[in-house]
Amino acid sequence: MARRLQASPLLAIGPAEPGPAIRRGALVAVPIGATLILELGLGDPTQGAIATGALLAGFPGLDAPAGPRAAWQAIAAPFIGLAAALGVLSSQSDVAMVAAMGLLGAVAGYGFAVSLRLAIFGLSIALALMIGQGLFLEPGDALPALLYATVGGLLQAAWSLTIWLVVDRGAKEESGWSARGTLDAFRANWTMRSASFRHAIRFGAALAVGVALYLLLDMRVHGFWVPLTILFVMRPERGETYKRLALRAIGTVLGLIVATALAEAFPGDDLLVGIVLTVSAALAYGLLTVQYALFTAAITTYVVLLSDTLSEGAFEAAGQRAAGTALGIAIAFFAFVIWPNPGERE
Repeated sequence: MARRLQASPLLAIGPAEPGPAIRRGALVAVPIGATLILELGLGDPTQGAIATGALLAGFPGLDAPAGPRAAWQAIAAPFIGLAAALGVLSSQSDVAMVAAMGLLGAVAGYGFAVSLRLAIFGLSIALALMIGQGLFLEPGDALPALLYATVGGLLQAAWSLTIWLVVDRGAKEESGWSARGTLDAFRANWTMRSASFRHAIRFGAALAVGVALYLLLDMRVHGFWVPLTILFVMRPERGETYKRLALRAIGTVLGLIVATALAEAFPGDDLLVGIVLTVSAALAYGLLTVQYALFTAAITTYVVLLSDTLSEGAFEAAGQRAAGTALGIAIAFFAFVIWPNPGERE
């Protein structure tokens, strides 16, 4: 029984080694902590937008050394800003929200045809769209969203570039990018027989359904947790997706408990909240390739605490977030029941 428990997905560690992964996560979280001091500690009206841009830009190239990572982040920054602005604009119409999320989700999902790194690049941009939509801001906020999110992403890239110049400049680093190889992979997978192509369609459709469902159920305040869950758990393979469904549920419950307890215990303490947010971001980066349930707990803690700081009560919203997670899990599960990959019906 002990051996089975140790081998279970909940306790499984890897593929990355915890020590180096968490150290890298702590480095990538530094720009988030710096911007949180500005936005929370000094009461800046950006209200976490720059820190959110830095958070999202930290995921592309996360597994790469500092030099290539800076390049991935610099390229991602303007796309994250544009997606955030598109999210604000599309949130003015329910139809536009569903269509934008479905189309961008499909494009992001197709990144799996090339590599996990490119897929994470696309998922980060789709996440920026999702957050922009879920805030339901006025059209006039689209330009600030574009600027703040882009600035946050560029700060993240500048920090990685600084690390490369100061520490890693002498090391030989390969970017791992091949434009010809990428185009060849896209062409080769442009068929219904490809798991990556089917995933792109399934993923975009599931995200669109998630957005439509939370609009229909009038879950506008915290409804983005439905597509957020789908974005984090769905992978081209049914087995990997189902494993993530279970770990997502466990991690979300753990993160909600921790974040709600902290928010209720230390109301209005922006300094402490900023520290916890920075630590949560560092753990999220570090645990992404180490332990998925713990990654989910860390990113849930970050989102809940940041929302609570922006006057969205953590305790009152915990039930809505749990319901959104449950709906997202159900959509991701039935997406494979309705349209599985060839050979996955058994």
